[in-house]
Amino acid sequence: MNATIIKKLLYPAIAAAMIAVAIMGFMNSTHSDAGNLPPAAAVTSVEVQKIGPETIEQYVNTSSKVTANSEISVMPKVGGTVKKVHVSLGDSVKAGDVLFEIDDTTLSLQAAQAAASLSSAQASFEASVGGNYDSQLLQLQSSIDAYELQYDELMKNMAKVKTLYEAGAVPKSELDNMETNVANLELQLHTAQENLRLKQGLILEETKKTGQASISQAQVSLESAQLQLGYTSVLAEIDGVISTSNITPGSTVSAQNVAMTIVNTDNLKLPISLSENHINRVSVGSSVSITIAAASETPYEGIVAHVSPAANSSTLLYPVEVHLNQADNLVKPGMFASLKLVVETRENTVSVPLNAVIEKSGEKFVYIVDEDQIARQIMVETGISNDSHIEITKGVTTGDLVVVKGHTFLSHGSAVSIAAEN
Repeated sequence: MNATIIKKLLYPAIAAAMIAVAIMGFMNSTHSDAGNLPPAAAVTSVEVQKIGPETIEQYVNTSSKVTANSEISVMPKVGGTVKKVHVSLGDSVKAGDVLFEIDDTTLSLQAAQAAASLSSAQASFEASVGGNYDSQLLQLQSSIDAYELQYDELMKNMAKVKTLYEAGAVPKSELDNMETNVANLELQLHTAQENLRLKQGLILEETKKTGQASISQAQVSLESAQLQLGYTSVLAEIDGVISTSNITPGSTVSAQNVAMTIVNTDNLKLPISLSENHINRVSVGSSVSITIAAASETPYEGIVAHVSPAANSSTLLYPVEVHLNQADNLVKPGMFASLKLVVETRENTVSVPLNAVIEKSGEKFVYIVDEDQIARQIMVETGISNDSHIEITKGVTTGDLVVVKGHTFLSHGSAVSIAAEN
């Protein structure tokens, strides 16, 4: 092969190799330069809350069961067989409504007998005051009449003895005896007359007292019988709802057994107990948020109605009574309830969600976003809190944008983008 042909074949190959080397060198140079460039700054997406004056309340959480304002166990005052039942389970009743009736046959007869006894006592009284009184007075008057006849006869005899004495026919001793007899008879007559005068008042009074006592006793017996008869109609003592009923027509009831139960649900109550740490922060009228899951997802409102001044000796807790305001028909005694009692309220203050405050090494801080979309770590001091928010007393001011979500990935000076403002 001659030199001319060799050159024609060799030169293109050398040129291609040189081009390849140049390309590889350029690529290596490009990769090296790219590795030396600074990385692009990371941007964290966050949610913020704009700080404004708010009201924050601190709660005490506790639980209870709904109880009726009042509950009455209906126990009849007389026993017997149920004749008629007027109400059923769940019926609403008013005080004075007839709940059920007990057979009154026996008690009706007893009342009739008592009425007859009263009539008899009244008749006996009238007879005693009239006939018996007159009879006793007639006896006394008869005694007086007899004394007067004896006195008249004795005075006649004395006149004869005196005449004979003056004529010397009888001794002085006989005249003296006659005068003594006259004096004794005068005393007996006077005593009988005085006795009649006294008896006229005493006999009448005693007769009246005896008769009136008999009448009073008969009257009491009649009233007792009528009262027992009235008890056969069993009445509701309070307004409310029949919550239990253990009777049917024909069943037997007694004064020792509960026939029905009535509950008044107009003002439902929730008894709770608080520790000494909380009792002085609660007062009558304090508002209460009440959640009764079995009735509604929406909390009910309530107020503190009573606060005990002394702790229970067994539990060392202070009894408190909460009243439920405007409960609907879904709330029933016995339901479980969760309560939040307001123990402190701060108005026109700064508060943020609990999770917005981060605590490290005993210090608390939040992140705020400035106008350049940069997160700034701000030390804060806190006040009262509840289960969702906490009061900020120092560190942030009205208008600041506090990070409430996404702060886990932040550090002071991080670039952020605001995904949402609450």
